[in-house]
Amino acid sequence: MRKIAALVAAVVMLFALCASASAATQVTIWHTFTDAQQAALEKFAADFNATQDEYEVIVESQAYSGFLDNVYNAVANGVGPNIIINYASTAAEYVKDGLVVDLSQYVFDDEIGMADVYNSLPEAIKDETVGFADGGMYALPAVTTGPILFYNKTLYDELGLTPATTWEEVGEQAKLIYEAKGVAGFAADSLTDMMQSLMMQSGLGYIDTENKCVLFDDAKAAEWLKWFGDNCQAGYFQLAPQQDYFSTDFNAGVVASYLGSCAGDPYIVPDGFEYAVAPMVNAIENAWFPSWNRGPIVFNKGEEANKGAYLFVKYFLTPEVNAEWAQAMNALSPYGTTQESEAYAEFAANMPASLAAVQANLSVAGALPSVTGATAVRNALKEAATMCAGGMDPADALAACVATSNEALSE
Repeated sequence: MRKIAALVAAVVMLFALCASASAATQVTIWHTFTDAQQAALEKFAADFNATQDEYEVIVESQAYSGFLDNVYNAVANGVGPNIIINYASTAAEYVKDGLVVDLSQYVFDDEIGMADVYNSLPEAIKDETVGFADGGMYALPAVTTGPILFYNKTLYDELGLTPATTWEEVGEQAKLIYEAKGVAGFAADSLTDMMQSLMMQSGLGYIDTENKCVLFDDAKAAEWLKWFGDNCQAGYFQLAPQQDYFSTDFNAGVVASYLGSCAGDPYIVPDGFEYAVAPMVNAIENAWFPSWNRGPIVFNKGEEANKGAYLFVKYFLTPEVNAEWAQAMNALSPYGTTQESEAYAEFAANMPASLAAVQANLSVAGALPSVTGATAVRNALKEAATMCAGGMDPADALAACVATSNEALSE
């Protein structure tokens, strides 16, 4: 009888454990990270799961190609992930249809909130977290990166050059390099972000959220489009990479410098030359820098799942975890709570030059509105610059950009 009773007790316990496990609300993260970043994210999920039994965070790797389209199609059809890690401009595409969670209801909650963490953000980044049409908090940053200049130091030294401090100098140096070496002197990994910077630094502004129109419908914008187009047509600037990425072209020596994310520094392996990095040009008439703040976006999957997703986000942004993620991403943490932590101190003390180049511009970092239509404006600006590089009249390219942008903003 004792053996039977023990067996029955064991079976009951097994069923209880199974029931407990099955009762956990699943929270799924979709991502496209690889290597150390993927390993870190999976570790965070496992560690979070071990701290409680109400929620189970599952990390699922997805194909990089078409990722955001796949996410949108899945979420719009009521399936897909609970969380992705992306930019506020991505979250803006979901706000109108109520598909993303306003995290402010949790961040400032008396019991489960993280107001101290949120309030340690710089004001410009706080503005970005609530820069949506209705003022909701639909994205929280986890790390800050930004564009920096990667340059062929060996070639620059040979030609007696130092990194440009104005955009005009960027063009002048690119011409000199092309004429001396027959290779493009400059390229921009994110043409959109460079064009946004030119608009903001020229003092034009970007989006008028109240009137739902762009603010760069101005001759200054056409002048910068002409500047870019003329340099591309002359061969001084390279519009698109010859291989997969500008880092690959740079490594091969077919472009002498390029504006790219600091996070790309681990992929720079020059073929026979020394490279260095420098801060991006940050001013024309106004000082402005496009810091890139990438973090969790939570999709609306019901009250319990939304709470579980938030609790993982809260864990993800604790100083120790956030510091580890910043190192995995070769990025900065925007949170004062993390910056003041022991976990971040050693990393900050030995900051790589690529991050120091971003840090140098953070005092003039700014945020752009993440309203419905913001993605269309980004795409339209890139298209205008691309058309000018192909020979289109800058005034016509700007007019088309403005028309497309205003139409998207008014929807």
